[in-house]
Amino acid sequence: MTGKPAETLLELMYQIEYFTLGRAWAALTDDEFFWEPFTTTWSIRRRVECRTSNPFGAGEWVADFEIPEPTPVPVTTIAWLYWHIGSMPGRLCDIDLLRGMRTMASGLTSPYLTHHPIFSSAAEAVSALRDGWRRLRGAIERADDDQLEVTTAGYTYAVEPPRGGLCVVGPPGPAQPATHFIAGTLNEVGHHGTQIGALRDACAWRRSTAAADTAT
Repeated sequence: MTGKPAETLLELMYQIEYFTLGRAWAALTDDEFFWEPFTTTWSIRRRVECRTSNPFGAGEWVADFEIPEPTPVPVTTIAWLYWHIGSMPGRLCDIDLLRGMRTMASGLTSPYLTHHPIFSSAAEAVSALRDGWRRLRGAIERADDDQLEVTTAGYTYAVEPPRGGLCVVGPPGPAQPATHFIAGTLNEVGHHGTQIGALRDACAWRRSTAAADTAT
């Protein structure tokens, strides 16, 4: 039977999915996915078209990034945000806290420390996030109170230049209970999902305004 910690996490997942992710993934188009509201926007690009000096990724497609980050940090496209969070819920299921084989300290859940998939279409990105979200819900449903109270070390970032399109994993961080890391992932998905919804709204308004200007 699901205990109180799991019930709380599952209720949080429901709220995020119903109010945020539904807007982030319903009928998302490739035009919205790659829409750039500003000329300085960070996005997902083919490596030969990349505009930044420290992109993440090892293949043909990379994610724009600069180290150190500029001030202010550029707005990101929906494509960039899906790279950032798209595989995160599913990867959390592969952590030993949820009966997986990897540790939090390995940096598996961070797109800056391990190579996360870089999606080149909206359909591919939405499918990955939905599948991972479903996996995570199932893993939490199966977790008992003792499992969710187990503590483990998190990851840190080494103070050295990136290598091979990734930051370098530092020494293990402070130990925290499983609920801390699960809640952190839900927060990450929730707040970036909200950004995706806002970008979709801005994209729709920009295009409707442009269409109105053309008509007049």
